Amino acid sequence: MKPKVLVLLFCPFILFGCGPKTPQPNTSLSLKQVMEWVIDPNADVVWESVKTISNAKGTTEIYPRTDAQWEAVRNSAATLMEAGNILMLEGRAKDDKQWIEYSKRLSRTAELALKATQDKNKEALFDAGGNIYNACKGCHDKYADFDKQPVK
Repeated sequence: MKPKVLVLLFCPFILFGCGPKTPQPNTSLSLKQVMEWVIDPNADVVWESVKTISNAKGTTEIYPRTDAQWEAVRNSAATLMEAGNILMLEGRAKDDKQWIEYSKRLSRTAELALKATQDKNKEALFDAGGNIYNACKGCHDKYADFDKQPVK
C-alpha cells in the first residue's frame, strides 16, 4: 500500500481521539449534602402535594389547584428526575450495579410524577409519590447507614 492510502485510512482513528474531552462534572457536594439539599426537599414537595387530612373538623383534600402550584410540584419532580442522574456520577455511585438501579428507579418514578403534574392528575401524582418513596426506601435500606442506627 502506498503511504498516502495508509494515512487516509488511519486519519479517522486519529481524529476520534483529538476531539474535545467531555468535561468532568463537579461533584464537590457530598452525598449527604445532595440528599439533604436537593433530593429530600424536592421529594417533600411531591409527597406533601397530595394528601387527605381527616380530623374532628372534617376531611380536607390537599392537592395543587392553581397553575403555580402545579408548576412548583413539576419543578420538584423534574429536579428529582435529574437527581437520579446525579447519583450515578463517578465519585458518587456506591457501586456499578444495585446503586445504579436504585438511581434509575428514582428517575423513572419522578418522571411519573412529572407526567402527572403536566396532566394535572392528582391521583397519578399521589401514586407517583408513593413510588418515589419506595424507590428511596429501597436504596436507604441497602445503603443509608444513618437509617440503620438505633434510636437513642
